[in-house]
Amino acid sequence: MKIVVHRIFFKHRALFLVLCLLFVGLQAAKKPTTIFLEQSETLSFDKHQKADCQVLRGNVIFRHDDAYMYCDSAYFYDQNNTIDAFSNIRMEQGDTLFVYSDFLHYDGNTRIANLKGNVQMVNRETILETDSFDYDRNQNKGYYYTGGKIYDGKNTMTSIWGEYSPDTKLAVFRDKVRLINEEFALASNNLHYNTASKTATIVGPSVILYKEKTTIYSEKGSYDTANEQATLYNRSYIEQNDGKRLTADTIFYNRSIGEGTAWGNTELLDTAQHIVVYGNNAFYRELDSYGLVYNSAYAVEYSTANDSLFLHADTLRTYADSVYQVLKAVSNVRFYRSDLQGKCDTLVYSTRDSVLNMYESPVLWSDSAQLAGDFIQVFQQANDSNMVFVQGLALAITQHDSLRFNQLSGKTLKAYIANRKLHEILVEGNAESIYYPIEDDGSIVGINRTESSVLEVFLNNRKINKIVMSPASSGTLYPEEQMPKEKKQLTHFAWYETIRPKNKADIFTRYPLSTKIKSRRRTQK
Repeated sequence: MKIVVHRIFFKHRALFLVLCLLFVGLQAAKKPTTIFLEQSETLSFDKHQKADCQVLRGNVIFRHDDAYMYCDSAYFYDQNNTIDAFSNIRMEQGDTLFVYSDFLHYDGNTRIANLKGNVQMVNRETILETDSFDYDRNQNKGYYYTGGKIYDGKNTMTSIWGEYSPDTKLAVFRDKVRLINEEFALASNNLHYNTASKTATIVGPSVILYKEKTTIYSEKGSYDTANEQATLYNRSYIEQNDGKRLTADTIFYNRSIGEGTAWGNTELLDTAQHIVVYGNNAFYRELDSYGLVYNSAYAVEYSTANDSLFLHADTLRTYADSVYQVLKAVSNVRFYRSDLQGKCDTLVYSTRDSVLNMYESPVLWSDSAQLAGDFIQVFQQANDSNMVFVQGLALAITQHDSLRFNQLSGKTLKAYIANRKLHEILVEGNAESIYYPIEDDGSIVGINRTESSVLEVFLNNRKINKIVMSPASSGTLYPEEQMPKEKKQLTHFAWYETIRPKNKADIFTRYPLSTKIKSRRRTQK
């Protein structure tokens, strides 16, 4: 057994010796060193008042290790290795750290200095000011508890509690923290700050305000005050005074150029224009209010009093048009509102006139009607009334039943919607119609096919109530069984009810619709 122990000892003796040296070194470091009196104009003893101390007056200088302490007068307790110093206190450690105060109590055994009255610590460009300050020379850290201020040449930080390390240049602030410079003010209850890099680390709810124009809120992140760059986490947001706000899980914000990039559950909100855009990734530029949102992107337009419009596309862009905001949706566009649904490849919406502009294979559904064409515009009114304008191969279809469809087509088409119901359609230019007149008892009379320059249709309860043609034409009424099947549909008839968005979640469903519409368009030409 002894042999095994000896072998282990010799095998690891190098490590053992290192540990021993470290232990001895630590013990030596803990051993108190003596405070030396270097200079005093007078030295006396007062056996009645302070029998255990030396009373020193005039240009008093003490030395403890590599630190010097200067004062006008002092009580020196040499047996206890402590000092009480008064008036014009100055501590010097090396050539970079100076501490000033009106009173100093210094303990050479613990190497802790307690300073009071007009305390000032100067570490190169960094200046700390307070009325009560504890300086721990073992850790080279200073603390204040009753309010203080740190200035580093660029920023001024104030708080109730503070800590500063001259070695690491790291300051820690708690309770009523304020960081102020010429460009912004930061308010928090918990903040870390590096005086060398001029970087603030946010570790609690914090607000940054730029000249009352831009507000940043974050509970976790960092802000490089020298370069005006912020990296923010945990649902931070950046808000402009015009009501625009960017929120996300992670945000990188460059204040110097006014640009922000966001990742994870991003949200671009415009309270003034009643639009909010969501996605997993976003980019925002303040100069022209340009925003780009992609990856599961969708927007909500909530200006309508009774309903909101939900819109999805592969990419959503927002930008300023004078004082108005424009939303542009690109690729696989689908939207849903309880009274209006649509599909196209590109959509542009402006708050200037609240018009939805649908491009490239647009299809629109309202009430029982489907509207399609080369280009569709939806003019929205605040009183829940809408006018739809369709240009190029305009086609309107209402379903009579599963096999029969009322159809209207022409160069242009206007559909009027009120109280969430389609009540009038006006077709102009090469107007054609196929519809099923019905008797009062609901039975079908036949199939009526008409052609005219202008065709106006009035609907009631989703059924055609009256048709007015100009010039007047009665059209041709066919018994249903005598009309060939191919004649029961207009040339570019297409019924897309199966892909109509059914609810706000359905806007994310993808259908290969555009190819079929483009093919139909080429055939018509």
